[in-house]
Amino acid sequence: MPRGTSVRHPLAGLTRDFHKIGPLDGPVEPWMSAELDQHAAQVCEGIVSGGAELTANTLGTYLHGFLDGCLERGWDSEGADYDWETLRILAICRLARERGFVR
Repeated sequence: MPRGTSVRHPLAGLTRDFHKIGPLDGPVEPWMSAELDQHAAQVCEGIVSGGAELTANTLGTYLHGFLDGCLERGWDSEGADYDWETLRILAICRLARERGFVR
């Protein structure tokens, strides 16, 4: 069985959902690729600088905390195009796929 997170894992579900609004595979516009790379690097740095390893669980925990903060501020994914929050979530989802945490 390939390494990866079960489809029941929240990280897998969100990755599947956000794939519908943004490119997680294949070519993307240069500006978006740069933005996603920068967000992914910041997420990785945030996780490992605290002494944790980048795993499906730590990335999922980061994602849940990030989403909780977004919701507390009143962010709504329905009304957002590619705002900062949406790009951050897309970067997390893309990172999860690239690292093999989700299938």
